[in-house]
Amino acid sequence: MDIRKELIQIVEKSGSLSAWGVKHCFRVYYLSKELSSHLSLDDEVLYTAAMLHDTGKYPVYALKNIDHALRSKGVSANLLQQMMFSSVKLPIVLDAVENHMYYSEPGRSDEAVYLREADILDNMGNIGLMRLFSLVGQDELILTPEDAIDRARLFADALPDKVVTKAGKRLAIKRREESLRFLAGIKRQTLEYAWL
Repeated sequence: MDIRKELIQIVEKSGSLSAWGVKHCFRVYYLSKELSSHLSLDDEVLYTAAMLHDTGKYPVYALKNIDHALRSKGVSANLLQQMMFSSVKLPIVLDAVENHMYYSEPGRSDEAVYLREADILDNMGNIGLMRLFSLVGQDELILTPEDAIDRARLFADALPDKVVTKAGKRLAIKRREESLRFLAGIKRQTLEYAWL
């Protein structure tokens, strides 16, 4: 079987919530490519890292009290070794997976940098808001709509500063504005969140 199809099946069979599922992985992959279009990245590395970056969050692989990025790195290493993935490319994929979170420093490769940028940006703007509200009641940090609003505010304020590339910064500004427009509208329409 083609490795790309295998990776999709791994995500689809993992029990992931839609906010972190295969469509999120595809968005991260394609946005990484778009942001890095001026470079020649290794597409196999980028695709593989994009598909596996959140595996440590999925019910099949998650471990309590273990950072999902570190768990994703371990799960990815095991899965890719079983698939006989290139031993030259494996460390690059694992670095990208381990360092994809906004609270991490960017990884060492361009693939890692752009994967992280795309993942951060997928948490902002209209798509980020949709993802946050889809998690209400399903994520320990987002139990209520008010939690989702607080998280959206936090992301709009903090995430743009985590983006490091020129292309990523341009998009972060636009997505932050989308988030702020939404938050202002919700505030107006709910008597400053009282009727949320």
